[in-house]
Amino acid sequence: RGLVASADGAWIAWLEGCVEVRGRYLPPGTSSCDLLAAPTAGGGAAPLRVARAVTSLPQGALFAPEGHLLAALADYDYESGSGTLVLVGDGVPRAVARGVTFSGFLPGGAGAGAALLAVAGGKLLAVPAEGPAREIPGADGVATFDVAPAPWTGRAVAVLARRPVSAGGGLLAIGPGLDQARQVATGTSEFGLAPGDAWAYTVVGRAGAELHLGRGARSSRLAAGARTFAFSPDGAALAWVSDAAPGKLGDLHAAPVVGAPVLLGREVGEHRWAARAARLAWLERYDPRTRSGVLGTGGPGQAPRTFGKAVSDFELSPGGRHVAFLRHTTEGGYSVNLELAAADGPADGPGARQVARGVFGFGFSPDGRWLYYRTRCTRQAEACDLERVAVDAAPGARPEELAKGIKSFEFDPRDPGRLLVTWQRADLVALDLAVWQAGKLTAVDQGALAGSIRFLGPDSRRLAYAVVQPKREGVYVATLPGP
Repeated sequence: RGLVASADGAWIAWLEGCVEVRGRYLPPGTSSCDLLAAPTAGGGAAPLRVARAVTSLPQGALFAPEGHLLAALADYDYESGSGTLVLVGDGVPRAVARGVTFSGFLPGGAGAGAALLAVAGGKLLAVPAEGPAREIPGADGVATFDVAPAPWTGRAVAVLARRPVSAGGGLLAIGPGLDQARQVATGTSEFGLAPGDAWAYTVVGRAGAELHLGRGARSSRLAAGARTFAFSPDGAALAWVSDAAPGKLGDLHAAPVVGAPVLLGREVGEHRWAARAARLAWLERYDPRTRSGVLGTGGPGQAPRTFGKAVSDFELSPGGRHVAFLRHTTEGGYSVNLELAAADGPADGPGARQVARGVFGFGFSPDGRWLYYRTRCTRQAEACDLERVAVDAAPGARPEELAKGIKSFEFDPRDPGRLLVTWQRADLVALDLAVWQAGKLTAVDQGALAGSIRFLGPDSRRLAYAVVQPKREGVYVATLPGP
């Protein structure tokens, strides 16, 4: 039913032996499964049974962000939303805590000896890779938490934990030593931490919603009316939509963590940061009926630019230099066209250029050099041609065709020039898969479970996946060709 892989590529874990779980409030197809794991090097030994009665992935099991420590919730009870937290590294699985409702790994090198945090019976536990878990003093009655990215050096607040709204919504701050929690606010809703030393939260009360920004150990009110927010990837700025109400869209603002807020767009429906830059893109004058609006880009210290109307989807390149978007048009007949523009140019600079007509799905390569997209689709967009264009190519440059009739494409997280490409099979709900690199498409296997295919660390020269094709069911590892 699913597959996850460790960050170092040494282990994979999967669900099998699933049985349907029925309940008044459970959606159809809810299952309880066995979680098994095995080294990707093989060796012939029987898979390790990690846990029983595990829910779906990744909710029920997750590998650490480094190495191959695996955490799972065994004996999961859907009514209480809790299970027994089980950890396994290279040895025998061990039960760490019972009644766990929320858990998450800490970034590598952080946590005062803890590998992850877990909420059990409302208490926040620091859990080491080996040895017993310990309670964090003062962190009782909590429901969820958020963890700051590494490094934690110099931070005053490394973890934020929140009590349920029914219990007052108290927000607790915890330092890098995970030794004591202190309450910093009540009535809180959203909360989060950024790289550096910034953190933020919203308070919802009779006077409305307020956004508070923290630096170091202290926080202060930043804006009124904000219910959600998002930090830039470097943690130097944050964005929020304020003054939203039922039937009324809010306005997009952004501010450096040290500096004054600026208004970027009005009646904004969607917004997001570039993956590696402090630049935003958003849809303003948004129409919820058509889920489209006018595309805008900008950020703190950047003049806002707008590019096109009737835009329904958009993406900034990782470095924020370019923006691609889908625009609905009736020029020459109805079409959904892919357009590309320079997001970092002057306000009166060149506008967007059309890349292709009839596009369903697109994305920038991790290095930002190429724009990939699916076009000329059939079978309700389950079979499309895959093409790409260089983002710095001259207008009218001919696109490069990579594959025909594909279902999806996915970038290798370690090599921007390598793609996983899949085709939807007509005889069963499964995918055939191949890898594209340097102009060559190499078939890998057939009949894979959708969502199960993973590039394995440390170098992505292997793929792990589950096969659901009759008479071949199982978990596979394939070595990819290369120089």
